[in-house]
Amino acid sequence: MTIFFIIFFTAFVSVSFSQTRRITFRTFARDSINLHMDENYALIEDTCSTIIRYGHYRVKDRKFFGSFRDLNKYDPSIVLAEGKYTDDGKLDGFFKMNYLNGEPLSEGKFDKGIMIGPWSLYYPGNKKRLEFEADSGQTKITNAWDTAAKQIVVNGTGTFRSGPDLYYWEGKLVNGRPDGLWRYKKSEDRTGTVVSQEMFKNGIFVKGSSPIGNYNDNSRIILAGDNLLPINNANMLKSSAQACDPSMSRKRVVYAVYRDGTNSFNEKLKTEIIPVFTKVDLSMYSFKTFKIKGTIGLNGRIINLIYVDGWEDRQASALLQALYRLPFMEPALVDGKPVVSGIIFTFKIDKDLYSYSWKMEPIK
Repeated sequence: MTIFFIIFFTAFVSVSFSQTRRITFRTFARDSINLHMDENYALIEDTCSTIIRYGHYRVKDRKFFGSFRDLNKYDPSIVLAEGKYTDDGKLDGFFKMNYLNGEPLSEGKFDKGIMIGPWSLYYPGNKKRLEFEADSGQTKITNAWDTAAKQIVVNGTGTFRSGPDLYYWEGKLVNGRPDGLWRYKKSEDRTGTVVSQEMFKNGIFVKGSSPIGNYNDNSRIILAGDNLLPINNANMLKSSAQACDPSMSRKRVVYAVYRDGTNSFNEKLKTEIIPVFTKVDLSMYSFKTFKIKGTIGLNGRIINLIYVDGWEDRQASALLQALYRLPFMEPALVDGKPVVSGIIFTFKIDKDLYSYSWKMEPIK
């Protein structure tokens, strides 16, 4: 769903989502404001918000300033974040964030919007996630843990993956800094395709390469930073991807994929169907197109294959058996959870030639 929103600052703040959604927040005492946000610090209707911000907002240049408090809407005794902004809208001083239940999320110090000194981040359940040192915009990873509480970086040494973003960097750390080859990948690409890469020697950047060319000026890697703090979404006054009506929410869909990549899957498909077509007298068909639809189950296996357009029984049966022998795929995901999805194989025969293709069906 395409979202259009306009923000007006008068006696209230109004955010309009197309013609079906409207968010209203009151302002008072000239520059004080109460904002209703979801758990990701994105603006949302007050009827389904989980965070309320009490602070000061300057309309002229659209910046927060002065002290603020973010509270759990359903339990105002739980302070989710508390601190202050400089006059030009930058976090300043000691800062601590908590999850909605009051458990720690992060703590550290800002100096006019710049992270400085030691920082600690936590997973839900008060489990350690990351410890790092920030100095003049440079980050040195000290310790890190995965979601299973296994420590993956010890005293600056180990394999590290940066950030929860759409793309991430991954490689080895030595003394808290990147060393050797680091690779840049897309989080939702389960084939592990490398988009860019950088080379380091003794923690010093040597060179990098990306789809737009090579570079040797400086590294593009952000090991850790304020991108790990959801509170920064509040500064941008972004609208929430969620909706009070669940049917209006935008779902994050990832289609099924073969772990070794599309080209490898095509080769597997080719290997399976060649023996079928070599036994067919293609000259009998001046032109014929037929499709086979199937389902990719929760475990990634292709099942429930049926013909959309018929073919001779003997060849049809052999072709179906060939498709059933295709390797398992990674199942489709909706909001991170496996779902059943559809796949369509198309075959075309024209005299002595045949061709084939396949595509995923849309996920509703």
